[in-house]
Amino acid sequence: MSGQDDLEQILPTLDRASPVPLYFQVEQALATQIRRGAIPAGSRLPTEPELSEYFGVSRSVIRQAIRRLIATGIVGSRRGIGSFVVQNDPPSWQLQGSQGFFEDEVMRLGRQVVSRVLRTEVVPLPDWAACLLELDQGTPGVVLERLRYVDGLLTVYDLNYLPEHFAEAVVSLRSAPEGSLYETLRRKHGKTVAGGRRTIDTVIAGAEFAGLLEVDEHAPLLFVEAIDLDAAQRPFDCYRTWLRPDRLKIRVDVLPSAAPPVPENPRRCSVPNGVGG
Repeated sequence: MSGQDDLEQILPTLDRASPVPLYFQVEQALATQIRRGAIPAGSRLPTEPELSEYFGVSRSVIRQAIRRLIATGIVGSRRGIGSFVVQNDPPSWQLQGSQGFFEDEVMRLGRQVVSRVLRTEVVPLPDWAACLLELDQGTPGVVLERLRYVDGLLTVYDLNYLPEHFAEAVVSLRSAPEGSLYETLRRKHGKTVAGGRRTIDTVIAGAEFAGLLEVDEHAPLLFVEAIDLDAAQRPFDCYRTWLRPDRLKIRVDVLPSAAPPVPENPRRCSVPNGVGG
């Protein structure tokens, strides 16, 4: 694919009034058309000069966007050939599943997930976690803070809070970089997810999460807040997750409803966007 006419048929123009960085807009424009099949797997991407002229940006902006596409695994590069499409779909997380992204979409597709545990300790629960777990403010709980790598790429920052009596199970994950929190709770406590709620938002990374996830401070992130319920419909785990959308997508399937919706928490917990624990 080459030529300005071809590009105009498949690529949008950039929104220069947006706070979203131009390199990220270029990356997402190309990634969207790759996923749609407009730029099929195996085909060569337009050259840097062609993309630079079309989008009206410098070649360094194009180069940064291409590097990010290569990092996601959907684009490859060969000396003397240029950049080409390797695959159409990045990893995805089937958000409404009863398991975390480790067990559901990522592992089902045979991708490798490794965790870097940053913290496991007993602490007073932050107000948002105490509310979701239906506990009093300041009640002790156990925190699990992790960075998650999918196929070797830093992709997710996770912050889980659980009641204090799960502390031993949670702390055991310090020495298990490929360990699953859900599987550990099932094995040690017989706890499985029988219901829950997921709230999705978009946030700007800011200094804190830019450093954690190795992105620009102005880069958009997907933010998920969740509560998991056991068979008795009691909350036993809540978490906040920040995802790099260039490396992991969220997928929601529309299925017939087999159960009534989860009732609203009577405490009506507030969800400040992207605020850490």
